Amino acid sequence: MLPEHHLPWSFFLDKFLHLANIFGYTKIEAPLFEHARLYKTWEQGGERKAVAMADIKGATAAMRPTHLFSLARMYLEHRLYERERISKWFYHAPIMYSEPTGELKQSVEFGLQIFGGLTPIADSQMINMLMRLFNEAGIPNLSLEINNSGCLECLPGYRDVLGGYFKEHKYDLCDNCLSYLEKNNPLRVLTCENLDCNTVITEAPTALDYICDNCRKHFISVLEGLDELNIAYNLNQKVVGKPWSRRSIFEIHSRIEGKDIVLGRGGHFDDLIQSLGGPITQSLGFIGKMESVLEAINLSNVKFATTQKVDVYLVPLGELACKKTLRLFTELWNHGIVASEFMGVGSIKTQLKLAESNKVDIALLIGQKEAREGTVILRDVRSGMQEIFVTERIVDEVKKRLGR
Repeated sequence: MLPEHHLPWSFFLDKFLHLANIFGYTKIEAPLFEHARLYKTWEQGGERKAVAMADIKGATAAMRPTHLFSLARMYLEHRLYERERISKWFYHAPIMYSEPTGELKQSVEFGLQIFGGLTPIADSQMINMLMRLFNEAGIPNLSLEINNSGCLECLPGYRDVLGGYFKEHKYDLCDNCLSYLEKNNPLRVLTCENLDCNTVITEAPTALDYICDNCRKHFISVLEGLDELNIAYNLNQKVVGKPWSRRSIFEIHSRIEGKDIVLGRGGHFDDLIQSLGGPITQSLGFIGKMESVLEAINLSNVKFATTQKVDVYLVPLGELACKKTLRLFTELWNHGIVASEFMGVGSIKTQLKLAESNKVDIALLIGQKEAREGTVILRDVRSGMQEIFVTERIVDEVKKRLGR
């Protein structure tokens, strides 16, 4: 992350943390390393691999490629299902994984996670928070794409029907889609963007026609909740989630300057805790990545300022003036006045332009003459008017100009 990345990311995180607290989420931090076997299910969901290595005890450890499985392990290991009816967490931290090419990738993942006894209103309310978050971050043209993947009872039947349909049209599919069929993963075919494949996909059976009554009732309740919140949505069969996804699944997109940016994906993972040896526990979460958010903010030309406004800009000219500025800088800060200065070599014109660009109204100039005489030039950056004050009076004068 370069310096220019941190300001927009901090801007977004401030809103994320604020809304997460309002909506009742508490922060959680997962370990950077877990036992590699925890991520076997994650690796089956795609071509990316966890970055594994042997630890000092000879076991195989892996850096987290995502947070979900660590959070599930923590929930189970600390027996939180016995301590609280619902656990609501938010997080943001680095992840690392290996691409099929062997290239290592690091990113920052942020997300929401709920474990416990949930009603469909939880889905609607999580989406409500996320749509509000991206709106407040200034990201335009948001769309909610939603689908239902069914459960362990109805999903296998739909997968068989879908696989049979695609096998009948295999000569119209691309090589990637054929490889998905060979791996018995017809749901991945639905996500293909190939034009020829899309013609076949358009006529494919939809999951909503094959889900069981319980999944249908749950999904209808989620959609009714979204209607109550006046949140528009698109039923989209291309939203298929992960192999561990269950029931309602969704994606939030932003379409900016011809680009379709996926800001994050969410849904239910209701078999996860049980698959790790725990009790039957509902799970609902959302996962996003920093790169997508930064790209959307950048393309949206979002305007934001630093959280700390500078009150005074110091302009020293010459070596002796720089030394005098050190003491003045400290005195201003001791009186609660935020001061800033340019540490490099630059002309007075250059430094005043920096003060103006940072929207600072007051500049304090110290040249060699002022440094020797113990005076400071106070300049109104906007009007250009300036006055000379002895150093002992300058703090009081600045406070007066600032209305303090």
